[in-house]
Amino acid sequence: MAILAIPLHAQRLVIGERVPDLNITQWLNGAPVSDGKAVMVEFYHSSNPKGAERLAQLDELAKSYGDRLAIIVVTREKDDAVISSLLGGNPSYRVGYDGNGSVFSAFSARYVPYSVIYDKRGRILWVGNPSSLSAADVADIIH
Repeated sequence: MAILAIPLHAQRLVIGERVPDLNITQWLNGAPVSDGKAVMVEFYHSSNPKGAERLAQLDELAKSYGDRLAIIVVTREKDDAVISSLLGGNPSYRVGYDGNGSVFSAFSARYVPYSVIYDKRGRILWVGNPSSLSAADVADIIH
């Protein structure tokens, strides 16, 4: 049996290293307050069929752990329908528009859902597909 080798893009972010700068083009519902908190950055695109479910989960996380965790959703889409879905219901997370794609690039965000959690000093604690992360997992990551 032949083994098919598929080239994979290496992850550029490393646990324990500093997170890249979060150079958001525009905050759509106010800049986050993250002083003294861990931060979860989640990359969003409306083409992800589970995106709406994920937004509801992020809102719950922000409500549950808002004293210890700032949640930021980053999108490159500025379509009215997309913005409406991101901001509907006055969410507890913040939404950043990455107009030039520099944040997606700096964080190696090629596929969604994709998240990075880092501590208050800017050190990466966790990176990957957040679909399998439970609220308890997030609490363990941010201690």
